[in-house]
Amino acid sequence: MSGHDLGSLPSIHDQKLPPEAAAAAPPRRRATDRVAGDFGALMRFEEEQLAREFADIEHASAALRLGEPSLRPTPKPAVPMRKARPLWFLIGVLWLSTAIVTVGAMAAIATLAG
Repeated sequence: MSGHDLGSLPSIHDQKLPPEAAAAAPPRRRATDRVAGDFGALMRFEEEQLAREFADIEHASAALRLGEPSLRPTPKPAVPMRKARPLWFLIGVLWLSTAIVTVGAMAAIATLAG
C-alpha cells in the first residue's frame, strides 16, 4: 500500500520536474557516495556536516537553558573529605581478629576433645 492510498499529501520528491530542469539540476550527494579521487571533498563534506550538527546541538542546548532555568547546573557544595585511616592500622586489626578467631577455635576443639 502506498502513502497516497492513505490520503497523505504528496511530497516534494513525488512531483515531476520538467526534463530541462531535471537535466540541469546536479544529483544530490550523500556522505556515503564513493567518488574516485574525491576523498578530500568527501572529508570536507563530513567535517562540515559534523560542524553543522554541533552547532545545532549548541543552539538547542542554549534554547533549553533559556527556556528551563531549573535545568542549569548548580555548583555542588564541597564535601569535606574524611581523614583516611592508615593502612597499617587496618592490617593490624585484621591480624588481631584472625588471631582471636584462631585461639577461640583451638579452645573450642580442646574443650570438645578433652
